[in-house]
Amino acid sequence: MKFENFPKFASLSLMAGILALTLAGCGGSSNLGLTQGNWAFSASSTTPAKISGPTFVVGGNLTQSGNNLTGTMYVTQSGRIPIQFVGFTGTVKNKNVNLTSENFGGKVISVIASGTKDSLSGTYTVTGGCADSGTVTASAVPSISGSWNGTIPPVTLGLAATTVSVALSQAATASSDGTFALSGTLTYTNSGCAVTGTIANGYVAGNFLSFGGPTDDGAGSFSFDQVTLDSITAPHSMAATYEDCNGPQAVTLTKQ
Repeated sequence: MKFENFPKFASLSLMAGILALTLAGCGGSSNLGLTQGNWAFSASSTTPAKISGPTFVVGGNLTQSGNNLTGTMYVTQSGRIPIQFVGFTGTVKNKNVNLTSENFGGKVISVIASGTKDSLSGTYTVTGGCADSGTVTASAVPSISGSWNGTIPPVTLGLAATTVSVALSQAATASSDGTFALSGTLTYTNSGCAVTGTIANGYVAGNFLSFGGPTDDGAGSFSFDQVTLDSITAPHSMAATYEDCNGPQAVTLTKQ
């Protein structure tokens, strides 16, 4: 190499290095890696109001493999979409997420959102019957495994209230319908119905769950229906309609 060409060569090398660093900084940012597991989506319409509350709430399994997303969501609350299971597919690019549902009853839900691994926000559209659009938020729901305690009022004045302790265990992997199975046991104090019970069927999808089963003495059964978590990101309590041999009652369970 001739000495007189060195400054030009050095300048070109420096420019090449800067270009490589620039490309690495811009194009080298990795795609968002979403938290795997139970997610809850809540949508609010921006079209002229026809219903009160969220347009729809869906929850269930969301799995990412590379840039691809798959999941099955359970429509747990809706003013315009029948309660049902719906499959979704999508992609992740940088921090942007695109999700599209399967065609169900002539309808398709499309979501465009961005955010962090645990939280997304964006817009949605529903094409087909009852076409709609609006805003949507989504969050990963932590496992609700643990001990939950509640008090059931007495059915007769003067009697002591019944306390119930529920030991819940949430499955680490989703069932084929996108829900996460719940199992566990119940322990009662001052109950005229039972002393203990075993959860034989239960699931959680988003912030919605249900569980029930037989009492261990074989005398009856119990169920917790229409259960919603107080928080998606940090659930601490759940309001439920509880039913046993005394009939349906309202109860709130608090995580210990």
